[in-house]
This record gives sequence, structure tokens and C-alpha cells, in this order.
Amino acid sequence: MIIAYHIIFTTYGTWLPNDPRGSYSKEVYDSELRSLGDLRYGRQDPPPQPNILRRFWTASRDKLARPAFFIDDSKRESIACGFARVVERLDLTVRACAIMNDHIHLLTSRSRQRIEYVIGQFKGAGTRAMGLSQTPWTKGAWKVFISDFETLAAAARYIEMNPIKAGFQPQHWSFVTPLSPTDF
Repeated sequence: MIIAYHIIFTTYGTWLPNDPRGSYSKEVYDSELRSLGDLRYGRQDPPPQPNILRRFWTASRDKLARPAFFIDDSKRESIACGFARVVERLDLTVRACAIMNDHIHLLTSRSRQRIEYVIGQFKGAGTRAMGLSQTPWTKGAWKVFISDFETLAAAARYIEMNPIKAGFQPQHWSFVTPLSPTDF
């Protein structure tokens, strides 16, 4: 039985299907983007050198329909406020959240709503909270279905460490109810 979801969604133009870091895309549908290189299925280990990523991002700029969207600290706060409204309105329990420069991680307990609906609500609220008329998010999201507490705890740790590994301060959001030993 599913007890939680680890949701990941990215901002537009920041993680393309043929990104040198790898992706879980099965095909590059846009011929302009296809010209940037072959698919690299799955995360690449070791990750590409920074100069390779910079060249890829520079080459991709002119092939995108609009500029890539990056989240800075002020946008991060706005997104969190929007997320808090969704959590309250839908009566969700969010166990962890990382709002990164180019993607979002959310760990939410199972709820009455379909997870696709919940993701749409988070994306919409984040967009409105930033005052944008056009979505900054890519289509779809990754959904990892969690069915045991050990995996839930590991996902929470992974999400909590995401900002730290990227050189940011730990993130603490008012709408997050962290796991505690009594949850097990």
C-alpha cells in the first residue's frame, strides 16, 4: 500500500531530455533540442564536468521557446508561501521539501486526492505566488511511490540534504511536518 509520494518537478529549460547529467526521458521530441546530443538515460556517474554543462546550457539557450527559469531566494520564499496554502487547503501532510534553483522535491503522505491533482495544485500555487502569468514548470513530474517507513525516512533524509549538497543552508518550511521517531 502506498503511504507517501516523493514528487520531483523541474523548472522550464533547466533539465532537458538530453542533459549531460542524464535524465529519465525516453526520447527527445524537439528536433532543435535533439541536435544538442544523444540521450543519456539515468543519472550519470560520475557527473559531467562543469565546463561541459556550461557549453550544453549555452548551446540550448537559443533552442528553447523561452528563457530557462531559475529560482532565487526571493522566489523560493514566494513558492513556499504558495505551497503552504495548498497544504492547508487540501489538508496534506508534507514530510520534507527542498526548493532548489531548478527543481522541487516534496515528500507528501498519501491523501484523498490523486497525486497528479496535488502536483498540479503545487505548481499552480507556486506560479501564482510568484505573480507569474506563464508557468515556470515543465510538464509532468516524477512520482516515486513509497510503501514502507524505511523508504519514507530515506526519502526525507535525501530531500533534507539536497540543499546542503548544493551549498545552500538547510531549508525549514512552516508547512513541513518532519518525521519523528513516534511516526514509526
